[in-house]
Amino acid sequence: MTRPRLIFTAPKINPGFMTQDIQLLSEWVEVIPLDLSTCPGVQRYTYYTRLLEGLIKQGAEAVFVYFVFAKYVPLLALITKALRRKLIVVTGGIDATWVPDIRWGDMGNPLKRRLFALVMRLADSVLPFSETSAREVLLYGKPRRIRTAYLCVDTDLFKPDSSQRQNRVVTACHTISHAARLQKGIEPFVRAAQFVPEVEFIVHGTFVDDSIDYLRSIATPNVYFTLKQFSAEEYAALLRTARVYVQASAHEGFGVSLAEAMASGCVPVVANRYAMPETVGDTGYLVPFNDPPALAQAIREALAHPEKGLAARQRVLDHFTVEHRRRLLKEELAFVLGRKLE
Repeated sequence: MTRPRLIFTAPKINPGFMTQDIQLLSEWVEVIPLDLSTCPGVQRYTYYTRLLEGLIKQGAEAVFVYFVFAKYVPLLALITKALRRKLIVVTGGIDATWVPDIRWGDMGNPLKRRLFALVMRLADSVLPFSETSAREVLLYGKPRRIRTAYLCVDTDLFKPDSSQRQNRVVTACHTISHAARLQKGIEPFVRAAQFVPEVEFIVHGTFVDDSIDYLRSIATPNVYFTLKQFSAEEYAALLRTARVYVQASAHEGFGVSLAEAMASGCVPVVANRYAMPETVGDTGYLVPFNDPPALAQAIREALAHPEKGLAARQRVLDHFTVEHRRRLLKEELAFVLGRKLE
């Protein structure tokens, strides 16, 4: 029997959780990747040409799209449904929120809210990153079918080992900018370091603007910036040397880096908002957003209770493994396509 075909598309297909999804989906369908970032042109002519080719010439039965960005996903959804194909939407980031205290998120724009609601009506399945994200989605749209689909962690790669952990705290952000200073909690993290001078604070990620100059200007000598992206193996090795991981973000729809650190045995310290408490459960410490003294105090408490790192890993094993996501994607894909998947 010929395997069904599916178009997998995103603004940029990353080598982490999106590539993981492609690998999982490929167990049951033939995946046709469609990366918006590789399609030149202001009007994205090339992108829609490739979309139509996949739907018509290659006979794709469904489109699996990450994030509801207004510049291209509403038209993608209209084309998909006009051709009587199925549409699966993964959402829960900047595309599905409005964070008023930092004025961040697409849902602060009335036009984007209307376009988001349109895509929600057209989708055959909506898969938010967390229960928190699901509640946000329902504030702005009325999907016909919605199911929480936690992202997953490779617990064979991200795991503790026999290495001696250092008096080290880590936070991570893929690309750091002025906008990310608060949205990803980088600035509160750096400012908290002055209150715990005996501990090494590591900010992991690359900088895309001169925000590094500002952060260096407020950093104490115990703050270090990696200034580059590590491979997955290098990043896992870094986490295994740390005692505590901090996610002091203004918003997270799930927190992949947070879950990876938990799987590695780090004690989590997170801002008490959006999906971070949901991801951590009762295994870590919650602090008010943008409160460096409170963050520093929580870090001290986390350092004093390393056993919580084992509980954090167990929470990942119980809820956020590759097998959990494999099972959910298979069930949802079978439902949408209306067939049993072998």
